Amino acid sequence: MSTRTIKKFTSERGKSMLGSEGYIYTLKRKNDVKLIIRCQNRDCKGRCHTNPTMDAIVSGPTEHYHAPKPDLVPVLELKNKIKSRAAETEEPSSTILHSTMRYFPLDAAGTSRKEPLFPIEIWNIYDRTVTNIPRSNKSIEGWHNAFARRVAIVHPSNTKLTEKIRREQSKFEVDIAQIPQGQEPKPKKLKYRKLDERIKRLVDDYSNVNLSEYLKDYL
Repeated sequence: MSTRTIKKFTSERGKSMLGSEGYIYTLKRKNDVKLIIRCQNRDCKGRCHTNPTMDAIVSGPTEHYHAPKPDLVPVLELKNKIKSRAAETEEPSSTILHSTMRYFPLDAAGTSRKEPLFPIEIWNIYDRTVTNIPRSNKSIEGWHNAFARRVAIVHPSNTKLTEKIRREQSKFEVDIAQIPQGQEPKPKKLKYRKLDERIKRLVDDYSNVNLSEYLKDYL
């Protein structure tokens, strides 16, 4: 019988899962004496056998076709803790999330928490979402891509690049002058507008739904 460290989880559909050495397994079939579990990655042939209660590995595992993902195990543990607590208590969603995530990823990383590159206070984009303010710099990236297509040369000369910048500046000055006259800015593409509307609805509905269902349906 193997002495490997294992972790048991439950999937969103209530199915048993097992984590060991950075790999996640799901039940394939079972008999009276053992469970046969397979790698969660369906393209991988990794298999192993456990006892009927899935408490110990009795055979295997066989070789996997991909590298382990040790960071995935604590993520699944965290998700299970949040769902269990949401089902067992009447605490507000914000309290459950804060109390369960405050120590993550300390257990996962095995080291003390490092100072982030950017202050944690600026991570939250909730207020930007509810007030319909852009949540990212994708609009800037979109302009860069469009400008690169208009230049149409990977390494333009200084003269050509200057001329393209001059035309771009002229175009923006015209757009800015038209806004006070009632001209609306060019709208986003329909698919992006629909995506923003969907995100806004989810955020607005956050306090009105059960946290367990919220995580199941929206994450």
